[in-house]
Amino acid sequence: MKTVVTFCFLLLICCADAQEIIDRESFKKCRKEFNKKICLSDEDGDGVLFYLDQCPKDAGPVENNGCPWPDTDGDGIIDKDDSCPEIAGFPDNNGCPKADTDGDGIWDVEDACPTVSGLVENHGCPIQKLECTQFYEEEKLKFEKFKIDNKNIESIYSSLSINILNYLKKENNNIGIKEVYVDFLDYGPQCKYYPKGYVPQCNSSRNRDEYNFLITRFWNKNALESLSKKKNVLIQMKYFYTNYEKEFNDIISEELHNFLVKHKVSDRNVVISQKSLRNTNKEISIKIEVKFINPYEIMINYTPLVGRVYEVSKKLVYKDGKWIE
Repeated sequence: MKTVVTFCFLLLICCADAQEIIDRESFKKCRKEFNKKICLSDEDGDGVLFYLDQCPKDAGPVENNGCPWPDTDGDGIIDKDDSCPEIAGFPDNNGCPKADTDGDGIWDVEDACPTVSGLVENHGCPIQKLECTQFYEEEKLKFEKFKIDNKNIESIYSSLSINILNYLKKENNNIGIKEVYVDFLDYGPQCKYYPKGYVPQCNSSRNRDEYNFLITRFWNKNALESLSKKKNVLIQMKYFYTNYEKEFNDIISEELHNFLVKHKVSDRNVVISQKSLRNTNKEISIKIEVKFINPYEIMINYTPLVGRVYEVSKKLVYKDGKWIE
């Protein structure tokens, strides 16, 4: 019985050894350089024994002799499955890069304008640019003519701006004005936003420039000084004085600019006052807004900021040498 058991054990070892040695020639070559234990080991744990593994320190599939599949271009698609093995590409394009004819970073298949460089937000098409040089020159000439046609408008506004509080007091008797907020220059938008589907056009600033020209003639230095003296009125207005040379030197007079800078309290605010203010229950703060229908037809809005006072709007027309309601 003992002999039978010993025989079966030896037979089992022989069979196991026979199953492990798949390629005896390769095994023999391995044994010449390494011992049996090393040759039958699997250091990289890829299931391919040392004597058969052409990359014993790097795990790889059996079908590639234990070596990892190469990915020459590093795009994550192994060379054997990559139609462009030396150029990085995309899985959905067989490992090849997608065409971008115009070089704008948007693939031709997704580009509405594949041969013209454009923007992602415009589906690969460029924002159309208009040639506005002639338009701007024409607008500039129109504004210059406007200034010449109205070069004496300041004297016409003088009597109106100096007596501007009278139109509010007619409907609000016994009301004292302690503080006036004055709408002044129109600085326009600080940024531009172009939504999808935007149709470009040449944009004129002439309306804004004409308003700025008229408002600086209406609220001239004498008018502001006179208003501040009326029962000690304090005037507040916005004026970005640092932009004078850049944006407004052809609109606002140097005299007015210097006057406003003298009374500035911050980069954006001007406060004009002659003396310390009195505080009584009958004194209010108002905002005055002047709108020009045309240089000789004006809307003036008085908006009380505190107190029980009526809001007043006046439309005034200059006719036969005087302003009439």
